[in-house]
Amino acid sequence: MTSGRFAPFFAGLLLLTTGACGGGAAPCTECPAVEGRYRLQFNPDAGVPSECALLGVEVPTGEVLDIARSGEDLASRLAGVPVRGTITAQGTFLLTGTGAPTANRTDTLTLTGSYTAPLTDGGTASIAGVLTGSYVRAADTGGQRCNVNTPFSATRD
Repeated sequence: MTSGRFAPFFAGLLLLTTGACGGGAAPCTECPAVEGRYRLQFNPDAGVPSECALLGVEVPTGEVLDIARSGEDLASRLAGVPVRGTITAQGTFLLTGTGAPTANRTDTLTLTGSYTAPLTDGGTASIAGVLTGSYVRAADTGGQRCNVNTPFSATRD
């Protein structure tokens, strides 16, 4: 019988095709316990570009991020903007969302970062990464736009 001689070929083909899809990290089945309240600290020296002053954009201060998790899916709010995303088994995450326009300005916020689990029982978990904000004023009021990238860090309460 010759049916067994093709098994290595098909096994290799299966590995190639599953690794080629998506290009990103696989969904986690045992996801890190990132959920909880984090008081975000932003780099005060980062500032904002000058074009952001006309839009009233500032580096956030005193922001609290309450992350809810269901499997790999994450949800929270930042500066009044609902953000959603995912976390990988390695602890990298992405949260993004666009708020409802206020004062003719629409804010899109994206947090990319990594979660670090407590090193010991009773230890403190932390997150760190970069906040990217895209702020756009409607064309009928001048069509202004600015982008802000600022690092952040936080420990879980």
